Amino acid sequence: MGATIALQLVDRARYNGIIVGVVLESPVLDWVTVIKANCVRSGLPAASGILAIPWLALPLLSRMTGLPTAIPLRDLDWVARAAELAVPTLIIHGTQDDSAPTQVSQTLRDLRPDLVEFEAFTAGHTLSWNSDPERWQSTVTAWLLAHVNADAS
Repeated sequence: MGATIALQLVDRARYNGIIVGVVLESPVLDWVTVIKANCVRSGLPAASGILAIPWLALPLLSRMTGLPTAIPLRDLDWVARAAELAVPTLIIHGTQDDSAPTQVSQTLRDLRPDLVEFEAFTAGHTLSWNSDPERWQSTVTAWLLAHVNADAS
């Protein structure tokens, strides 16, 4: 959820020039892929996740589930929207993440090597810091010094 929120803020024109970069930990960059991965993790076929999509994305069905509004899943697919990414991005992702597949982060890096750096840790979902706190801190510190200070000068 954090990456989804951060990338929505980056995408808003009123924050242009204010947000100069983002660090994302185990991000969900494509909700459809994540839904399918979590179906597999739960012992269901990945294709069964497709059945959930209309209940989230269509206004009438989403209201029936209790959501106040439909979720614009296409707007939240940063692999499909890679060309629109506008700020330097560091993605830290655990290779053992069975909730938000690491491959999606690697794909975004491959699509936008000009903006996206990817750092893999041997860790599960959101556990990269726990797996190697010193490496995590040095990676983030070096990235921030290289990108935030560069934009401030």
